[in-house]
Amino acid sequence: MLRKLITFSILGAVFLFVVGSALAEGPPSTNIELEPSYYNGEVYLLAIPSAKSSNPNQAVFACFNLGPDLTDQTTGPYGTLYVILAPGATQVACPDGSLRHDHVLSAIPGTPGYSPRWRIILATPGDAFDPAIMPLTSTEAVEVAVASGQLVLTDTGIVFNAPVIGQAGR
Repeated sequence: MLRKLITFSILGAVFLFVVGSALAEGPPSTNIELEPSYYNGEVYLLAIPSAKSSNPNQAVFACFNLGPDLTDQTTGPYGTLYVILAPGATQVACPDGSLRHDHVLSAIPGTPGYSPRWRIILATPGDAFDPAIMPLTSTEAVEVAVASGQLVLTDTGIVFNAPVIGQAGR
């Protein structure tokens, strides 16, 4: 009897370890969208959890599922994610090729102001826009383009979770 109890205890512990390890890994990788994003001239990857799922409680921007909708959680901290929707953008588009845009991050892990929560600021062509400035690969470049009338910023109010998981290709 004692042997059975010990055997069941060991099997139970192994089961809990396996299940716990699987749950700790987060959402299934098939539901995560990895999106390239610029930071200071380098390309990093945002991991958008559940972006490929059919969860109806997602933040949605045009044709893009952004994972859990955190828009009602307006207190920070959150970083700024510039979405540059302009001719010359190359990073991300809808499945039909429309709404091609680039991302520019205000911070990455290890830099001041980093948070895996982002507020989307849309950057669209201004009256003085020249496609030759593309791509814009830093917040400083975005700010210069805004100051010179090449881009206009619009706060979408959308907040979502997407941790930066590292540099693309590394």
